[in-house]
Amino acid sequence: MALSLAPGIASAPVQASADSSGAERQVAVRLKVADQPAVEVPVTARAWPTELIEAHGIPVDGNDLVKVVRDGREVRGTAKRIRQGDTVKLVQVEKVRKAKTTTVRAGVVEVPTTKLAPGRRKVVREGQPGVRRVVAVKTLHNGDPVTYRVVKRKTVEKPTPRRVLVGREPYSVPGADGLNWAALAGCESGGNPKAVNAAGYYGLYQFDIGTWHSVGGSGVPTQASAAEQTYRAKLLYQQRGRSPWPTCGRLL
Repeated sequence: MALSLAPGIASAPVQASADSSGAERQVAVRLKVADQPAVEVPVTARAWPTELIEAHGIPVDGNDLVKVVRDGREVRGTAKRIRQGDTVKLVQVEKVRKAKTTTVRAGVVEVPTTKLAPGRRKVVREGQPGVRRVVAVKTLHNGDPVTYRVVKRKTVEKPTPRRVLVGREPYSVPGADGLNWAALAGCESGGNPKAVNAAGYYGLYQFDIGTWHSVGGSGVPTQASAAEQTYRAKLLYQQRGRSPWPTCGRLL
């Protein structure tokens, strides 16, 4: 912004005190507006910094910063009256409000399961990223950005996490872990986790559907891993002993 002196203001400072005609004493100060070179201007002694700026036709809004440098140090701008030799600086502040949309990561949810072999992973649902609306205010001093502040965040679409089953070892079942489950499975199904009996018995330990569900199984036993079938058999043993396997239970 070019700086021009308002009409009727002298271009050089007046150092003398008020004369008999009542003229007010003036002092010389330097005025710097935004990134323009500083210029020396006269001003009435004890004037306020904003008065000096506005007297030269330069508007000052509520965002702008007015600074006074005195003896090489910055003093409290608008709270100090001007003295001889001061430099008055106007920092033109602009606040730009912008809105944009950003992506919210879907993330991953891992679900331990004994239906898979330990360490095996299976994706059962792909993730879907979400959408967030962000409102930010960028502050510029004399056209140069100085701060960027987010003032509002709103999730427009929530993300859906990716769901992954992760195989694990079956939990320990007190009182059943040390038994010979391989021998029982060999007797009941020939050690085949996919074995199906026409009478309605399934898997390594020939569960019927009702018994399988009673120990926390889902679906059909043959859909579960061998590790899960053994875990469910241990739970059944914990509840009922060898009685579910009247012929082969003696091998445990």
